[in-house]
Amino acid sequence: MPNGNALFARGSHFTPYLATGLIARAATEAASPAVLLTAIAILGKASTGSYLVAALTVAAALTGPVAGALIDRSHNPRASFTLGMGLLVGGLLGLVLTIGHAPVPLLMAFAFIAGLGFPAVTGAWSAQMPLMVSPENLHRGYSIDAGTYSIAAILGPPAAAAMLYLSDRAPIWLPIVLLVIAIAMLRFVPLRPAVHDHVGERPTLMEDLKHGVETIIHRASLRRSTFITTLGFAGQAALFISAPLLSQHLTDSLTFTGVILGFNAAGGVTAALVITRVPIRRPDLLIVITMIISMLALLLIAVAPVLWVVLLGAFLMGATDAPMLSAMYLVRNRESSPRVRAQVFSTAASLRTAAFGLAAALFGTLLTHGTTFVLLVGVALHLIALVVGLAIGPPLAWHRLRKVES
Repeated sequence: MPNGNALFARGSHFTPYLATGLIARAATEAASPAVLLTAIAILGKASTGSYLVAALTVAAALTGPVAGALIDRSHNPRASFTLGMGLLVGGLLGLVLTIGHAPVPLLMAFAFIAGLGFPAVTGAWSAQMPLMVSPENLHRGYSIDAGTYSIAAILGPPAAAAMLYLSDRAPIWLPIVLLVIAIAMLRFVPLRPAVHDHVGERPTLMEDLKHGVETIIHRASLRRSTFITTLGFAGQAALFISAPLLSQHLTDSLTFTGVILGFNAAGGVTAALVITRVPIRRPDLLIVITMIISMLALLLIAVAPVLWVVLLGAFLMGATDAPMLSAMYLVRNRESSPRVRAQVFSTAASLRTAAFGLAAALFGTLLTHGTTFVLLVGVALHLIALVVGLAIGPPLAWHRLRKVES
C-alpha cells in the first residue's frame, strides 16, 4: 500500500481541493437547517421554513445535469465553480436580507436561486478528483472526499443552530461566510478543463446532456450503482424523519434528536478514517454490501426501538456512507469519459437529492402510522433497491476495479 504522502504525488493539489470542498460542504449542510431555523425564529412558521427548504432542494435536484454539463464544457472550470458558489451566496444573501419583510413567493425564489449552486459543491466537485491525485491513489482520495460529507454534517447544522444565540438571522450568515471563504480558496485549487475525446465540430450542450444520460443508462454497472444508491438513499430518509419522534418517545424531549443524528454522522467519520487505509478493489460489490448493512441497521431500529439500539443503528447506518460514496465515485469515474464526468457525477447526485426529498415528504405523511411503520417502509425501499439494482446490472464478479487514467 502506498504511504500517505503518495496522495500528493501531483504536488500539493489535494490539500487545497480537500479544504475547499470541506468548507463549501459545511456551508451546504448548514444551509437547509439555517433557513428552517431562521424562518421559524422570524416568521414563527415551521411550514414556511419547509417551503423554503423544499425550493432550495428542488432547484438542486433539477439543475444537476445542466450544471455538470456546463462544467464539463467550460474552458475555465474555476470560474464555473465560482459562479455555482456565487449563486448559493447570492440566493442566501437575498433571503437573509428580505425574510420578515418580503412575501413568501419572493423568499422561495431566493431559496431556489441558492439551490442552483448546490450541484457545483457536491457531485461536480468530486468529479475533479482525478486531477488531484495519482491514479493508484484515486480510491483513497475518494474515500477522504466522501468523509468530508460526514464531517460537514457534524459541523454545519449544530453550528447553524448555535448562531441563533447571536441573532435570528445569524444562522443564514454562517453558510454565506463559509462560501465566501471557499470561493477565495478556489484560486489555490489547480482546476483544469476536461479533456474531450471528440474530433471535428464540438458537440452542443444538448448533445452532451444526451450523451451523459445515455452513459448512466447504457453502462450497466453505472446504471446499477445509480439505482441502488438513489433508492437506498431515499430509504435512509426514514431515520431522519423519524428521529424527532424517536427522541420524544425515548427521552420525552426533542433535544435528543441531535444526538441520534450526531451518532449517524459520527459513524460516517469513523468509517471514512478506516476506508482511507483499505484499498477498494471491488467497488460494485461494496455498494451492495454497504446497502445491505444500512438496511439491517434501519431494521434494527424499527424492531427494537430502545435508546441504545437506536444509537447503534444510527451509527451503523452512518458508517455505510463513506464506503458507499467512495465506491460510487469509483464506479462513476471508471464508467464515464472525461467529456461527461462532471455531468454524470452531478446528475447522480441530483437524483439522490430528489429521491431523498420526495421520500422525506412521503415519510412525513406516513408518520401518522407511527415511526415503526415509517422505518419499515425505509427498509422496504432498501430491499427494492437491492433486488432491482442487482437485476439490471451485470454479475458482480465481472467488475473488479480497473486502473483509471484521468
